[in-house]
Amino acid sequence: MVRGLLLRPGMTKLVVFLGTVAFATGCLRNKSDGSIDSADSAVDSYDSTNAEGNIMMAAVDGSDQQSLVAFTDVGVAARIAANVALRWPSGCATAVATGATVAITYDNCTGPRGLVHVTGELDLAVSVTASGAIAVHGTSTDLSVNGATLDIDADATYAVAGSGHSLSVTTHGTGVGPRGNTIDHDGQYTLTWDTGSECGSIEGHWQTEIGSLERSNDVDLSACANKCPSGSLTHHYLGGASLTVDFDGTATATWSTSVGGSGTVKLGCTAE
Repeated sequence: MVRGLLLRPGMTKLVVFLGTVAFATGCLRNKSDGSIDSADSAVDSYDSTNAEGNIMMAAVDGSDQQSLVAFTDVGVAARIAANVALRWPSGCATAVATGATVAITYDNCTGPRGLVHVTGELDLAVSVTASGAIAVHGTSTDLSVNGATLDIDADATYAVAGSGHSLSVTTHGTGVGPRGNTIDHDGQYTLTWDTGSECGSIEGHWQTEIGSLERSNDVDLSACANKCPSGSLTHHYLGGASLTVDFDGTATATWSTSVGGSGTVKLGCTAE
């Protein structure tokens, strides 16, 4: 049976396969309007969005196990709060469930899904729909995650079928990425993973506003536990130009632009 989980800003073993990637900076001039953009802003957009999804997933994973708690708003909230100690065994994270709400506080935590230096509070409001979906509204302000600072406001749908899990997120987040770029992102992405094979993927599209300029990003990547990803990340610039980073499962990715630039990127991961 598949049950859905609806989040409004996120499994057990899905690897955060780009959380430790180190990217080289590459610049692209958009000749149509004279603006200059770089690979840094594209990767910051990805990193901040990926961090948002992973912190939410670490919080809600396992909340579908209704055999362990009453499958009600209050029961699911209690399950989420109880899972915090399991996800963050060092004791750096605490959770308080009050009725159908959960407040999770992190104090420089290192935990699941490659999450490091997590500090701040994540608030969840939980409800169970008549169809069996779990609705969660998640918000946070100035949450530090993996070098990014995030304001979270997102919706998502969590589904489980056997060992397969998926989380489809609609995000309206803002933040500052690990490389210092101030970024607003608005769009959708889906994370899938298999607890048996420990392999997963992320696919999505979101708009990124940097200052008053809007770009868009397409991500389609997959990886298994502790291995380098395969797939691509494409950043679309104003005027139609683009920069694409291609991953082939090795520790070196390549990037190229639609106006002729190219280079390589060393990754902090293990080759397939």
